[in-house]
Amino acid sequence: MSSIRKTKKGIRYACGDAAAELLIASYAVKDFDRNATSEIICEIAELQVDALAKCSFVFDKVKSDYEDGKAYRTARRKYSSAAFRKLNEEVKTRMQAIVDKMNAAMPKQA
Repeated sequence: MSSIRKTKKGIRYACGDAAAELLIASYAVKDFDRNATSEIICEIAELQVDALAKCSFVFDKVKSDYEDGKAYRTARRKYSSAAFRKLNEEVKTRMQAIVDKMNAAMPKQA
């Protein structure tokens, strides 16, 4: 199970790296579609803000709902693991769409 701090760091690094690669490519590659750059940067920023907002999970049960502390911790851990997996899949899907747009902005090889 990942911690919230590590997850937030990973999201920030991934979004920052994607934005940096896009800006480097837009200035370094001849015939790069610079009109798409600002749109893609905005999508990366939206992804980062949305993903960071979804990092805080709240388990809706309390310890007294379970017969002992072990059952409560197990249920809470399962809930957190499922929430992190769901967030990870969402970020991966949205980042792949962004990478596809970045690749589309590259010039076609002749």
